[in-house]
Amino acid sequence: MAVNADQIISIARAQIGTKATNIKKCKYNTWYYGTTVSGSGYDWCETFVQWVFHEAGASSLLYTKTANCGYAAKAFQDHGRLKMSGFQRGDVVFFHWSNERSTLVPGTYVSDHVGIIESVNGDGTITTIEGNTGSSSNGEVMRRVRSLSVVSCAGRPAYSGSSGGSTDLPQAVYRVRSGGRWLPFVTGLSDYAGVTGEAITDVALKVTEGSVKYRVHVAGGGWLPYVTGCDITDDENGYAGDHKPIDAIEVYYHTPASVAAKYGWLKAKYRVAPIGNYYFPWQYDDETSSGQDGYAGEPGRKIDWFQMTVSD
Repeated sequence: MAVNADQIISIARAQIGTKATNIKKCKYNTWYYGTTVSGSGYDWCETFVQWVFHEAGASSLLYTKTANCGYAAKAFQDHGRLKMSGFQRGDVVFFHWSNERSTLVPGTYVSDHVGIIESVNGDGTITTIEGNTGSSSNGEVMRRVRSLSVVSCAGRPAYSGSSGGSTDLPQAVYRVRSGGRWLPFVTGLSDYAGVTGEAITDVALKVTEGSVKYRVHVAGGGWLPYVTGCDITDDENGYAGDHKPIDAIEVYYHTPASVAAKYGWLKAKYRVAPIGNYYFPWQYDDETSSGQDGYAGEPGRKIDWFQMTVSD
């Protein structure tokens, strides 16, 4: 069933004013657990979000069924749908009430609460619809205005017609050298570049519209100069690397005016996996906000997988 953000928000709006009774006893928990529950251990902000998407016939857009905000955020990250900035109407937004770093979703803060973005305002705030909120100890469904300073991250469901799945966006095209050979090109998130267990030594990448600059960090060494080309026969500006294992990559996407007019200013969204482990969190351009490092990787840990797309 094709579902868009307006449908999700409409269902959530209709619930505003619904309150829990006793301690956390509410229809959202009853639906989720399959029986009536109450008690301080049954916070229901995430089960409210789960219920809304279920009512829309769109549970699959959340990628998991859980009552835990952290696991919900991790599901978005695992499917490449976690956003650290550029939040949009319809995003599932995760809040942090402390600055404790998450070990479940690296690169974010611990997710203490969740809601659905109704609008992104021009003053550094967002308007949300949330369950299990308000001054009541039992909580209710309310419309809230939140500062971006308490946003840890947001999940972007693959709504019908969303730009996240549009093939009209510029595409990233990239390849890597691994095991002494150049591997085939990969387009966007159709696959990853690399061979499991083999260190990547060089990277060549380009975009179908706009331009990029990029560089790599050599394991045990330092950053090599930026390059802008994509030609494996050009040792000066055609690829980044010097045939030695690399442990980090930095990419910056330059949005041309023609693309900005259609989609707004876009970014390179990319990630790497260290040998023997799963991906590090997504990195956007060279940003250092929201727990980002300005690059993808970790000095001292050689990488064997690389993925990149162009995203809002």
